[in-house]
Amino acid sequence: MNPSRHTRQRITLEIPLTSLMSPTAAAAPLKSGSAPWEADLGLTDLVAALAPNGRYTAYVRQTLTALTTDPETIGWRQAVLADFLANPPLVDQATALLPRLAALQQGNALLGKRQRPLLLEVADHLAELDSFVQVAETLHAALTNARLDSPALTRLRNDLAALVANPDFQSLRDDLPGLRAPLERIRSLTIGINLDVELRPISALLLAINDHKLAEPQSWLVRAIGGRRDDQDETGIAPLHPMPEDPTQRPLYPLYQDLDKLLTQVAQPVSKALTRYARAGGSSFAHLEFELAFFTAAARLALSLRSRGLPICQPEIAPSDDRRIQIDDLLNAALAIRPAEQPVPSAVDFGPDGRIAVLTGPNSGGKTTYLRAVGLALVMAQAGLFITASRAHLSPVDAILTHFPALETRQQGRLAEEALRLRDIFQRATRRSLVLLNETFSSTASGEAVYLAYDILGALRALGLRAIFATHLVELAERLPDIEATVESDCRLFSLVAGVHLDDSGQAVPTYRVERGQPLGRSYARDIAQRHGITLDQLLASRPPPP
Repeated sequence: MNPSRHTRQRITLEIPLTSLMSPTAAAAPLKSGSAPWEADLGLTDLVAALAPNGRYTAYVRQTLTALTTDPETIGWRQAVLADFLANPPLVDQATALLPRLAALQQGNALLGKRQRPLLLEVADHLAELDSFVQVAETLHAALTNARLDSPALTRLRNDLAALVANPDFQSLRDDLPGLRAPLERIRSLTIGINLDVELRPISALLLAINDHKLAEPQSWLVRAIGGRRDDQDETGIAPLHPMPEDPTQRPLYPLYQDLDKLLTQVAQPVSKALTRYARAGGSSFAHLEFELAFFTAAARLALSLRSRGLPICQPEIAPSDDRRIQIDDLLNAALAIRPAEQPVPSAVDFGPDGRIAVLTGPNSGGKTTYLRAVGLALVMAQAGLFITASRAHLSPVDAILTHFPALETRQQGRLAEEALRLRDIFQRATRRSLVLLNETFSSTASGEAVYLAYDILGALRALGLRAIFATHLVELAERLPDIEATVESDCRLFSLVAGVHLDDSGQAVPTYRVERGQPLGRSYARDIAQRHGITLDQLLASRPPPP
C-alpha cells in the first residue's frame, strides 16, 4: 500500500448504470401494495416462479401488476429477455452474481448507521469495496463474452467498460490488497498470565498479535513423528475454549478492552486510507440486482417451458387504441409452469369482429382457466416477458378489472355485494381496459340474472372495451343481436364456447378448449353429475337395500 496515494483527492465511482427495465435514465419507481385482480388470476404461482427467493418477491409482483402500457418500454424489456435466452451462460453467470449484489447492498446500508468498533466498520467497508470491484469486473466480462443485440445490455456493457477502465477504479483495485493486509495478518493473540505461589492467576497482559492461528493440542504420537495439521498454526497444551458472545461475560474482560484499543490502532491507518474511497461502493448496482434477478428467472422459466415442448413467444405490441388481442395456442401460464400439468391451448381473437365475449359451456369445462389465461397473457406481455403461446399480437390495457365469485360478508348478501363490486368496475374502466367477469349473478334466479346481465353487457359495449363474460346463462349468447341493438357502439359482442365431446357412452366430456361458436343450448350439469355418480337414479341405486 502506497500511503502517498491517499493524500490525493477523494474519488467517486458512483457511475450511473443503464436500467434493464426502462429506456429512460432510470426505471420508474414501482407502486407498493397488491392489485385487486391478483387472486382472481392466480398470480401467486407466477410470482413464485419469477422470484429466485423471498428477497425479490415484492419486486416481481410490483413489476407484473404495474401493467406498463408504453410500447417502447415493453420492447426494451423484450430485447433484454431475448438476449438472455440467446445466451444461457450469461443467465448462469448473472444468477451467480445475485448473492454478491445482495451482500453489497446490505453491507452498504450498515455503514455509518450503527456504533460499532472501528475494526468492524473498516472490515465492512473493505468487504463492500472488494465486492464492488468483483461484481463490476465479473459482470463486465460476462457481458463482453455474450452476443448482445438489446440496447439495454449493450449500454450496460459499455457502462461497465467505462467503469473498469476508470483510473480511480483501477487505483481502488490495486490498493485493496494492501488495505486488507494489516487486517488479514491478525490471526491470533498471545496472552501472558502471572501466577502467585499457589499458582493462582493474579494478573495478565497482551504479549503479541500473531499472523498465525492457535490450534488444539496435538497427540503425543503426532508430536513424536513431527506432524502438524497446519504449518502456520501454533498448538497449545490444553483444549481451545469458545468465548461467550457477551464481552462482559468473558474471562479476562479487561484484556478484551485492551485488545479493542490495540485493534483500533491497527484499523486507524486503514480507515484513514479508506476515506479516499468513501463514496465508492454498491449504490450504482442497487437497481441492477433486482433487474437481473427478474430477467434471469424469466429466462430460466422460458427455457424450462421450451424444454418441455410448450410454446412460448414474445408478443408483437399493437397500439393501445386498436384494442386488439390475437393469440394462437394460448396456455394458462399459471398451469404451464407446473411440471405435472398439461394445459390445453385455445385461441384468443378480440378486435373489430368482436371485443366482448360471452363464454358459455359446462361446469368445470375450462371457462375460468380461459379467463385467467387471457389476463395473465396481458400481465406478462406488458411486463416485457414471453407468453405461453405460439404467436401473439396485442394492445396493452390500462387496467385489468375482475369480478370472480367471492364469499359474502355478514353485512350484505352476495347479490348486493356483486352489485357494489360491479359499480366500482364501471367507475374505473376505460376504453382501454380489460374486464373479466366470472359467473356474475350466479347467486340469483336465472330470470333475474339474465335481466341484470343484459344491462351489464350493454354498458360494456357502450364503453367500447375488451371483456369476457363467463356464464351459465346460455340465453345471453343466443340473444347477442338484441343486446347490441340497445346501445350504439363499434364494440361488437360474440359467443365463445368451452367445448365438449361425447364419449362412447354418449356422455359429454369437456375438451377444455375454448372456441368461437354458438352454445349447444343446454347445461352439462347432468352429464357431470352422472359422471360423478350423483344423479337421482345413481344415488338411489347406491343405497343398501332396506332390512
